[in-house]
Amino acid sequence: MKGFFLGIFVMCLFTASSAQNSSPSKAKDGTAPAPQEKQREIFKVVENMPLFPGCSDPEMKPADRNACSNKRLMDYIFSNLKYPAEAKNNNVQGKVVVQFIVEKDGTINDVKVVRDIGSGCGKAVEDVIRNMNTMPEKWTPGKQRSQNVDVLITLPVEFKL
Repeated sequence: MKGFFLGIFVMCLFTASSAQNSSPSKAKDGTAPAPQEKQREIFKVVENMPLFPGCSDPEMKPADRNACSNKRLMDYIFSNLKYPAEAKNNNVQGKVVVQFIVEKDGTINDVKVVRDIGSGCGKAVEDVIRNMNTMPEKWTPGKQRSQNVDVLITLPVEFKL
């Protein structure tokens, strides 16, 4: 892989987004409004962030579990991500940013590229993230107040020749 460098940086922002609940009021004709579907609560930061498979050893300190998770995620992406031929041929370099949700059950969902540099780089990253669901072990879900919760992960991936 001479001349090819792939830097991966994991960022988890520490702000929580919460669903808004509004109290139902009566409609103009005096009838009760139709029940609203409960909005899904997705967190960006929780007390215990999701962990990549193999990093949930309770004997480890939380900081060590997070470091393990970040390293294993980087290793997984580095070993599974291929620099797209079109991007190589056109000397395309830069940062792709992808977001995904680690669900309450540890599966990966709602993968989307939020910043793309083109030439197939965004698609390549998206495919690698989606393929994490085929791993034999699932992620350890994030926890807030001892409950498994959905957590949004933002992951920048740098393509550099």
